[in-house]
Amino acid sequence: MKRFIFFSLAIFTTTLAIGQATSDMLERVLSSVVTVAVNKTEATRQILGYRGAADEAYEKILDLGNAESSGSGFIIEKNKKKYVITNAHVIEQASTERGSIYVYTINRSKYEARVVGGDTFYDIAVLEFIDPPGKEISTIKIRLTEPGVGETVFAIGNPLGEYPYTVSDGIISAKNRVRGGATGKFGFLQSTATVIWGNSGGPLVDSKGDLVGINSQIAFAETSSSPLWQPQINFALEAILSNRLIDDIINNNGRVKRAYIGVELSQSYTTQYDSYTLSPSWKLQDEYPVISAVLRASPAFAALSDKVGYSITKINGVDVKSLEEALGEFEKMKPDQTVTLTVSKAGTTHTVQIKTSELNSQRHEQIARHVVESENRISLNMQDNQVILSVIEQSVAANKKPGSQSSGISTKQNYVVVSVGVSEDNFRSLWRINNLSDLGAAFRLNGLYGFYDIFVISNSNPKASPEKLRVDFANSNNVKKLLLWY
Repeated sequence: MKRFIFFSLAIFTTTLAIGQATSDMLERVLSSVVTVAVNKTEATRQILGYRGAADEAYEKILDLGNAESSGSGFIIEKNKKKYVITNAHVIEQASTERGSIYVYTINRSKYEARVVGGDTFYDIAVLEFIDPPGKEISTIKIRLTEPGVGETVFAIGNPLGEYPYTVSDGIISAKNRVRGGATGKFGFLQSTATVIWGNSGGPLVDSKGDLVGINSQIAFAETSSSPLWQPQINFALEAILSNRLIDDIINNNGRVKRAYIGVELSQSYTTQYDSYTLSPSWKLQDEYPVISAVLRASPAFAALSDKVGYSITKINGVDVKSLEEALGEFEKMKPDQTVTLTVSKAGTTHTVQIKTSELNSQRHEQIARHVVESENRISLNMQDNQVILSVIEQSVAANKKPGSQSSGISTKQNYVVVSVGVSEDNFRSLWRINNLSDLGAAFRLNGLYGFYDIFVISNSNPKASPEKLRVDFANSNNVKKLLLWY
């Protein structure tokens, strides 16, 4: 009996020690967490410590009365300089004017920040302080080893923009998750550490207080009425991947380095109907991604220009069966590396090698022109720092006779491109278009939707509201065609 009591006391004492160690760790970490507030927004998105801290964090309410939106973030140090890391979607709608983005630290000090750069695809952004921050802050160390499934983790952030320095705990449920949608697709940890709106961009830390992920997304289950939040399924961008992206953004003029090949891949689905319910669904038509075009003067042109219509079955020896799998393999490549593609058509298989170049603004512009100018009557230009879409329209001549070859008068209509993305009743994600490079980047983000919405204003009526035009890649109600440009 005495041994049993002694054993129980030992467990109790150990539990207290573990609890105190966790509390001490969180005390250290809290002062590296911030709230990111956006005070000035635009209608569209941009394509991109000490002890006692806990008491100070909760002394007063954080006043975000002037903020139009907010999220979470945390502070790291690179090259002896402090940076704020957050999600791209937290600051993408921020205006480019001074005074648009502010960071609030643990004692509610307010610091103006600016965007160094980011990556919309991975939903990550790097900010820097306009003025040096005070001594109240600390920094988080990025962990460069993978966490284990079942490992304890803590999510810290400002859920709903009203509860700063909220801590939730859980475990790593799974690794290397792939998410749907246009952005933030690869390299996610799944955890049970609850996050919610406003937690975006906050850190997911281990029991030592080291960063294992950036809280980014939450899961919903589709129901007949409305999506249902799944609080035990939360996603954070893996720290090892995040560290590579952050280094690229800081050292590469605000951008993540990507390889460029110059190929357009497609994959089509056709409508099929259930024989009993007659409800429609999409049936895969192309078993593998198909080379639907090769861009001129691109690294791929010499090797693949005669392979249009071929399927890509392997990339660098890895089997691929969908555009998303192909995209995942392409994202692993770096500029100036050689990529090996296995292509097949009608039982004939070839292996081709292509040396990649770097995806830059000129390449994005090339993609934009390729997508839009595939129809001869449409062209793209820049005029007065605006993207101009020129469309040649033909009117039927009033005196045209049956069988006449006359097609009437050709006129050119010019439109200013305002934004590109998806705009539906229950979902809206539009990207701000300032130049042709922005347009190409927006097309790349939208390719896997199978369509894009483009908002334009006629040059003849510049005060009119933007007009929405939807472009469907398949141009058919019974076919869905997804596109990938890389």
